[in-house]
Amino acid sequence: MATTIDKQRRGFLHMAAALGLASVTPVESLVAPAVAGVADAIPLRLYNANTRERYDVQLFVGNEWNAAGLVVCDWMMRDWRENEVVHCDRRLYAALYVLQRYFGSNSTVTINSGYRSAKTNAMLRNRSLSETGGRATWMTPAINSLHTHARAVDFVIPGADLSRVGEAVWDLNLGGLGRYETFNHMDTGTRRRWGRGDDRGSGRR
Repeated sequence: MATTIDKQRRGFLHMAAALGLASVTPVESLVAPAVAGVADAIPLRLYNANTRERYDVQLFVGNEWNAAGLVVCDWMMRDWRENEVVHCDRRLYAALYVLQRYFGSNSTVTINSGYRSAKTNAMLRNRSLSETGGRATWMTPAINSLHTHARAVDFVIPGADLSRVGEAVWDLNLGGLGRYETFNHMDTGTRRRWGRGDDRGSGRR
């Protein structure tokens, strides 16, 4: 059993590395021919928990990013309250694709929160502070949240263990990991982690 898990993890990290993830140094390209070829057959399956929209997205055309697919991804990550769409960090999409593949090619990634306008972030922060008597906690959205810079996503992969997904996010070495009760936060900021049952780092989203 342990051997099988090790092989799966090696495959996961191999794909992550091929997409420019799991690397301490900045990457110039996220696309590798072998992985892009697989991506042609298996789409990134996205579901927005707020708008109930669902799309299967082809991320690549040959060895290149699929421009039309990125438009759909940005739409699914929009600030749905303000109906505001921006270009999100495509490394998030590459990471979500790798995670989806790792936990099952038929899996769907449920997006809880992607890009947030400053207005939406302030509203969510004020709501959180009102619930804690004005005291900021690790669950309080940060003033300069990476969500407002289109560099973060809160997500779930239904059917996959939340803790295992969180550890897989950490293995990608992409940036930040926040572990919450019902979802994981992933961003492309500095490497740090925080959240429930986590004493190995600190930081907030």
